[in-house]
Amino acid sequence: MNNHYIELPNGAVIIGERKEETRTVSMAFAMKVGSADEEDSISGVSHFIEHALFKGTLRRNAFEIKEPIERIGGSLNAYTGRVSTVYYAKVPDTYASEALEILFDLITSPRFDETSLELERGVIMEEIAAAEDDPYDRIYDMTIEKVWDRDFGRPILGYQDTVGNLKKEKLTNFYDHKYVANNVIFAVSGNYNEDLLKNTEKKLLSMRVNGSKPVAKSPVISKKPLWIVERRKDLQQVHLLLTRDAPGRRNKDDFDAFKIFNTLFGSGMSSILFHNIREQLGMVYNISSEFVSYADSGAFMINATTGPKNLDNLVASLKKEIGNLISRGVTEAQFNYGKERAKGKLLMSTEGTLQTLSRFLDDVVICGKPDSLEDLIARIEALTIDDINDSIKRHIAGPWNVSLLLPEQMQNSTFLKEEHFEI
Repeated sequence: MNNHYIELPNGAVIIGERKEETRTVSMAFAMKVGSADEEDSISGVSHFIEHALFKGTLRRNAFEIKEPIERIGGSLNAYTGRVSTVYYAKVPDTYASEALEILFDLITSPRFDETSLELERGVIMEEIAAAEDDPYDRIYDMTIEKVWDRDFGRPILGYQDTVGNLKKEKLTNFYDHKYVANNVIFAVSGNYNEDLLKNTEKKLLSMRVNGSKPVAKSPVISKKPLWIVERRKDLQQVHLLLTRDAPGRRNKDDFDAFKIFNTLFGSGMSSILFHNIREQLGMVYNISSEFVSYADSGAFMINATTGPKNLDNLVASLKKEIGNLISRGVTEAQFNYGKERAKGKLLMSTEGTLQTLSRFLDDVVICGKPDSLEDLIARIEALTIDDINDSIKRHIAGPWNVSLLLPEQMQNSTFLKEEHFEI
């Protein structure tokens, strides 16, 4: 297994891990641009460009982009986030050079055909409507919009009115400024050869540079606890999302400790939340926690769904579990579960070329350089139970932001009258 990390003179980065035992290659071009780089008037432009690139390049139509990869059993896709947009493919190793040609063409020579843009605008409008209809997507978006600063709070998909006004000129201007060499990372994992890297380097060196150096951005979290409620006619259950600020990745010790806490608290059927509240009390179907982290800040979230009659009991149970962690700390068994599960998931991620690639990109986009698997495992191994308990006390004690999606007629709840959640 060979690792590669190359910084080119124009700011582009190449990162790879060769796995000669596999017969696949996964590769991706990540552009360091996302919804946090937009202005209000063009909210959703990064996501729109992601869609638009698949409608055709100057050399290929939409069918010629997808069919050659899918015909040989491969996959081609993309996604937009708050700080990056990623275009990726997974193919048999014999088709790696062809996949590279298609992906590079995709990001460097868009057609931006007016007719295709109008068709795709309709698709995105439907995607926004679907997200607004989905309770989890809706409660997540309405929370982030208020808890984080404006740049990070805007929905990645944009709004109906802004997407409706994104004409070709606005897409082209944003693309020309952001899709440049100093904003691109190429990542590859699998059974590739040196020729692929040399070809990629040559291609990246041919890209334009815009002269500005990208800076890793992080959300600014509201310091005042927020109470966010939306009522809907079509709901029968209560959707609850509790949020707190959490450590950023540059503070590696605190980040690692809190990541282990999140694992033992809300990841898997053996976690505290699932076992104690779903399995022991039977008052929810879905319950979990999530830790989202950028360079200098992050967010911790507890998500649960329950019936209206169970809301007060659910809130009391959550307060009890969180309070116990603050006052008593985690047990040795819980600590070991968190560490071993985190290590195991890391090790299992090495089996897949696409999972390896995703880990690389996540590290490079946010932190600049990836940590080796050995370093990540060593950092987990070095953590003590005191590290976890200290991180818990720093980050989950005090007032929380509360978001609720409620059935329109729901009234009988002590929690709703209190408008307060604090440990």
